[in-house]
Amino acid sequence: MADPGERTPSAVLVVVGSEVLSAKVKDENGPWAAERLHALGVRLDAIHTIPDRAEEIADVVGRARLRATWVFTSGGVGPTHDDVTVGAVARALGRPIVRSEPLADVFRAMHARHHPGEPLPEAALRMADVPEGTRLLGDPEFPTLVVENVVMLPGVPRFFRWQLERIAPLLEAPPFRLASLYLGLGEDLVAPALAEVALAHPGVEIGSYPRFDPTDHLVRVTVEAKDVALVEAAMAALVDALPAGAIVRREGP
Repeated sequence: MADPGERTPSAVLVVVGSEVLSAKVKDENGPWAAERLHALGVRLDAIHTIPDRAEEIADVVGRARLRATWVFTSGGVGPTHDDVTVGAVARALGRPIVRSEPLADVFRAMHARHHPGEPLPEAALRMADVPEGTRLLGDPEFPTLVVENVVMLPGVPRFFRWQLERIAPLLEAPPFRLASLYLGLGEDLVAPALAEVALAHPGVEIGSYPRFDPTDHLVRVTVEAKDVALVEAAMAALVDALPAGAIVRREGP
């Protein structure tokens, strides 16, 4: 298993939902998580969108947890027949499903706040059945479920974001440093310079993004790394390597 303390932690997001694949529901959690994890200094390696099939969830989670610092699941943690994520995660980790009494108490208290005097349905209480060893982190009244390096999150975007934000301090790592060059030349004219600098500066990630709408530039080139000195060195090399007059403006360190 990856080390959660490594300098650049990595993540995989597993979006569980046949409704997403059939376009009945639009995934909002993937794009939001990509932006939020990047801001926390976490490198998102992949987003997998898969159907509500336990065997497929277990397979994807089982492989992802061995190469990523964190695996986040989105969806499939409710009380209905198609909510199979929790059981699939247990299978992926080789852990039995057990009733978490602290989590059951959370659901009882939540139900009492919203439906005073009414008994908690057994279907809702089954949501307290989780992989053995699951930790309840973040908000005590609406906890985030974490077992080993797998974080099981709701699919509803508002709840997904709430629970992820509550454990954000556990995920935070040194930030990425980004610099940009906006160029007035097309990619075909700057590609040799980009390839040369990328080869000479393997410690940074260099991206090239063409524009085809009315704006002041044709290509945005980004240089990113956690070490600002590496970013500055690669930026200086790019400025030297690009054709004269190519740079419209620049941003970043």
